[in-house]
Amino acid sequence: MTAGGLKRAIEGLAGLAGIEIVPKWRAPTLAMARKLSLLFDHLAISSVIDIGANEGQYRNFLRNQVGFTGAIFSFEPDPDLSDKLMRRAAEDAKWRVFPFALGPAEGVQLFNRMGDKQFNSFHEPSPDQPVHVRMQNRVVSTVPVTVRTLDGVAAELGELGPVYVKIDTQGFDLEVLKGGRNVIRSALALQTEVSLRPVYSGSPSFAESIAAFQAEGFAIADLFIVASDGQMRAVEFDCVMVRDPDATVAHTGATSLATG
Repeated sequence: MTAGGLKRAIEGLAGLAGIEIVPKWRAPTLAMARKLSLLFDHLAISSVIDIGANEGQYRNFLRNQVGFTGAIFSFEPDPDLSDKLMRRAAEDAKWRVFPFALGPAEGVQLFNRMGDKQFNSFHEPSPDQPVHVRMQNRVVSTVPVTVRTLDGVAAELGELGPVYVKIDTQGFDLEVLKGGRNVIRSALALQTEVSLRPVYSGSPSFAESIAAFQAEGFAIADLFIVASDGQMRAVEFDCVMVRDPDATVAHTGATSLATG
């Protein structure tokens, strides 16, 4: 029997026993992938705005684990990373990459490149950050980057349809919200990274982050741990939120961009 045949036979027997065999590489994100797959189906999500694309990890997650085949609009300010993403996007007709940051206003701002690219941020590392990330989360260089607002670029995205907004900007998420309320209020669901312990100076607390998006009409759907410290204490979560039909949102001239 070939390796492929043996694998299918084992999976078949496991299925008969009510067991699903999952590759080790999928285990850490399996729960979130299943949640988003169900959520996207339930809301008929047709496009995702990926704010803070880094090396394209979230696009890969959506395509390879969630099974999402719709449009993805990724925003990444680091020119080295965005150049690589744009080359990769040439092989995915439904993936567009924008080489700038999103924030509260148009302009140019210094962007911190950290020891580990996943920690890149407009913020400085917090002196109180967990000890085990201090080598990765340290500034090694800075680069000036263009900052635009989500509402300002909305027309360039075309017809979004039912949209999901993912924001992972290493402590800058609420600044993105300030410049993107129209688009975010039109979203059916969103994802934001929230911190229980400070990783960056000046970044919002867990409670401040949740309250800000609740004020825009969203309710928590789920929380998925992103990082813990050496004592197994939670540091950060990905917070998935859905439109709350019972919420009252103050009117600020926002108009819906999504259609059913």
